[in-house]
Amino acid sequence: MSDFGLLPALPWTFYASLAILTVSFVLALRPTWFSEPVLGLHVAALIVIVHGTPTIAYGTLRYAWAWKHVGIVDYIQRHGSVDPGIAFLNAYHNWPGFFALSTLYTQLAGYGSALGFAPWGPVFFNFLFFGGLVVLFRSLTGDRRRLWLGMWFFFSASWIGQDYFSPQAFAYFLFLVVLTVCLTWFRLTEPPGLDAVRRYVPFEGAATWFAGVVGRRDSEAGTDVSTSPGERVAMATLLIALATAVAATHQLTPYMLILGLGGLVLFQRISLRSLPVLVGVISLGWVVLFAVGFLRGNLYWVVDSLGALTANANSNLINLSQASHGQQVVARIDRALTAGMWLLGALGFARLALRHRLDLTTGVLAIAPFAMLGATSYGGEILFRVYFFSLPFFALLAAGIFYPDEQSGGSRLSTVACGLLSVALIGGLLVGYYGKERQNYFSKSDVRAARVLYGTATHRSLLVAGVNAYPWAFTHYEDFSYLSLADLAPVDRRQVIARPAETIAAIARRDDVPCAYVIITSSEKATVDMTGVMPRGSLAAIERRLSRSPRYHVLLRNPSTTVLGIPVKKSASACQLRK
Repeated sequence: MSDFGLLPALPWTFYASLAILTVSFVLALRPTWFSEPVLGLHVAALIVIVHGTPTIAYGTLRYAWAWKHVGIVDYIQRHGSVDPGIAFLNAYHNWPGFFALSTLYTQLAGYGSALGFAPWGPVFFNFLFFGGLVVLFRSLTGDRRRLWLGMWFFFSASWIGQDYFSPQAFAYFLFLVVLTVCLTWFRLTEPPGLDAVRRYVPFEGAATWFAGVVGRRDSEAGTDVSTSPGERVAMATLLIALATAVAATHQLTPYMLILGLGGLVLFQRISLRSLPVLVGVISLGWVVLFAVGFLRGNLYWVVDSLGALTANANSNLINLSQASHGQQVVARIDRALTAGMWLLGALGFARLALRHRLDLTTGVLAIAPFAMLGATSYGGEILFRVYFFSLPFFALLAAGIFYPDEQSGGSRLSTVACGLLSVALIGGLLVGYYGKERQNYFSKSDVRAARVLYGTATHRSLLVAGVNAYPWAFTHYEDFSYLSLADLAPVDRRQVIARPAETIAAIARRDDVPCAYVIITSSEKATVDMTGVMPRGSLAAIERRLSRSPRYHVLLRNPSTTVLGIPVKKSASACQLRK
């Protein structure tokens, strides 16, 4: 791999397969060959090619964050419970729904660890999204061509990688299910009149205008199920159960759900007017009753983020002046793909409206997540999460560019334009999704070294890494403390680059640990050099200096990983690893 990640390492046949699949898909949309099962198979093939390739090629679990998630499952397996007051990774212990379910599956399926199935997380969750989106889109549009093109656009533009073995992927699927149930079983068939709008819009002119907006029905709304009162009660109970599961699984998704449901209620699309309030009570109740341990240590940044719209939006955009050339290109393409999908969705909405097929419901759901930009930075990830939650609806609206009505979209020009746009989107997807793989890929040598480290290192020791981009915290993680050199304050970071042996030893003594182990991998070096979180080449220089220091012992070295150890306490003279 290179500075462009996995892209130059893939054979030409990989790209040829995607090109053939794209041509075949747009041809299958034509009236002569239109077949929903065939189109579904094309989307499924796209998922397998894009998301299955790294799993098959690597043979190891991708993403450092996924290893932490495996570690929480391992913790529950060994302890039989979570610890909401734990100091490290306490957010996962305070929202344990996904991890408890994963632990149950791990044990019932006979796996010793979630590592047995976690590498297939991206394929599994994308197929869950596939099923959820098909049913959701059927409730939003009756045009099957637009439905399948919207599906294709979604999977062609979902580049941010929130589909791995993670609670957010599971909660996202539940988010789709809740919206589907609401729009299928609780859709308002008759828009409210002016008198109903006056109840919550006090000004006469505003009430008249708003009544005109919400009074416009979706001209091509899809599935609408007639149910008995008993069935509606059952479905409402299901919604409460799903909302509770979301609240117990992920910190952000409940509030994205509240925004979506709130928009549907405000624009009079669903009849369950109290549902956003109920979901809000459930979500806040979970925080107050069960996530107090997390709230105590993190309330300050939650409050600081309120109203900071620009800061929240920019908080996770890398500094292009510090990034490597390849990562600058990758970041610009990521941003272009994101803005492009938003623009395409807006154009599709406008074209549908001009053809008198206004899709207000999809438009409301597309815009609703943007309100979260003013509420939180979400650890620097909020802009990416807003894109992810708005993407299904922008994708469906974008399909309206080609299929604004039943007579459109059958020409050869339309087919060619759709194919070219698909190629552009998939090209952007490959750059965004594969462009950082030098950071996300861990070799089998990395994994073997991590297993030795966690299996034989002295307990309560300090594990030091350049950045946390290696297989870490996946087993017995609570037995150690952790330090990322890139997370140090700027003055301390400069000190550790200039005098690594002395600075790391001083930090270890301050933390009162028996031993300190320094883990440096090729993925860490790549992260440092590509993102600019530390000067280029600095981590490799730290490795060389520590290897030459008489105070540090090289305990393990293979082609991609070096582990060095230093005793901190005199009683810990045997800080060794059993290879």
